Amino acid sequence: MRLAEVVNEAIYSIDMNHILSIILLFVPLIGHAQTAVNGEKAEQMMQKVGEVAQKTKSLQCSFTQTKTLKMLNQKMIVKGRMCYSQPSKLRWQYISPYQYTFILNGTKVLMKSAQRKDVIDAAKNKVFREITAIMLSSLTGECLNDKQRFKTQMFVDGDKWIAQLTPLKKEMKQMFSLLVITFDSKQLIATTVEMREKGGDNTRIELHQVKKNVAVSDEEFKI
Repeated sequence: MRLAEVVNEAIYSIDMNHILSIILLFVPLIGHAQTAVNGEKAEQMMQKVGEVAQKTKSLQCSFTQTKTLKMLNQKMIVKGRMCYSQPSKLRWQYISPYQYTFILNGTKVLMKSAQRKDVIDAAKNKVFREITAIMLSSLTGECLNDKQRFKTQMFVDGDKWIAQLTPLKKEMKQMFSLLVITFDSKQLIATTVEMREKGGDNTRIELHQVKKNVAVSDEEFKI
């Protein structure tokens, strides 16, 4: 078997749901009674999200993630915490009922569970290069205008802004059919995130106690 095939097989053996959950924090979706926004108004909304994101030097929050499995009619609830520091440092940590940590520091990625620890050089792997690019462009707000990776639609629901992103690239299409993030229209900070998979499974992340532009120790991002 060729080396590239061995690497890809090893990469896909990792639980991609963990990584996708992280991406979702920074990529918007759709809800119930939204009103579609098009043209100049949509462009203005996306621009404002980008402007706020670029001024956000750091973020910290706790979160609750609920995954609904269609086939089993079952929900799995996980709690955790997140830290982010510009330009390319991210820690996504599940705390209860199990522990799992994802750290992005530049091009290096650490994935650690109770059973194993993996360090990946994202710059040398196509899948992780795509994933980290989406994560970082989402943090800066650039993903809303990333026409190569997503078809983006904007919606308004009361005091909420909602961005719906449909993946265009093959790698992302294999993992999800739709991404949806809800923003507080005043602070322009994500409050909930959803990922919809082709098979009908759904992942929802609710963010709590969001702190913006506070000091974050470099130890949080140590690989």
